[in-house]
Amino acid sequence: MDSADIIAKKDLSQLYYFDIGDNYFVFSLESIAGKFHEYYIFGRNNFYPNSGVCLINVRKFREDNLYKNSIFSSLAYEHLPCPYQDIFLMISNYKFKYWPLNYNCPQFFNDNEKNLINYNSSAIYNWLLMQQHSPLRYSKEELVEASMNPVIVHLYGNKPFLNLANSENTLAWINYSKIAGVYNKVKEKYPDILKRFNLE
Repeated sequence: MDSADIIAKKDLSQLYYFDIGDNYFVFSLESIAGKFHEYYIFGRNNFYPNSGVCLINVRKFREDNLYKNSIFSSLAYEHLPCPYQDIFLMISNYKFKYWPLNYNCPQFFNDNEKNLINYNSSAIYNWLLMQQHSPLRYSKEELVEASMNPVIVHLYGNKPFLNLANSENTLAWINYSKIAGVYNKVKEKYPDILKRFNLE
């Protein structure tokens, strides 16, 4: 799992027991998959993953010597915007699975949209627009289900420490920083977050 922008909402044992089969990886489909993007050079691939929450078949990884493949792949490009997920795609030989988006769910609702009855958020609209030409795209129903029933929220587009997450996710992140014993560092480095909620 990524660090700093992940919030676990439910028991994670279901990820541990997810059936990976003989695949190397399990991850979710990236929002830009299938769309040309100047920065994300692999994003135009219809299978492009988001590996913020990723299951790795370590035994298979070792058996097939993918460590060496990883090193060679890292040398093939001068700049990889998302090095590990770019490399995972390169070395996977397409032996991977996708899991439901609620295992790696972005923030789909801001504070003003959370209570919308029809679940039409700007983030859901933008996601559907980006993936409109992808044959593997998530449906609106899948996006809404993930947002209403997340196992893990991945705030890669709404970093809580940059004050971009909604109130619910930001307060959860602050609480986790207390549990992890880094709250004082958060106070020192990101004081604007605490001012937002009148916290000290």
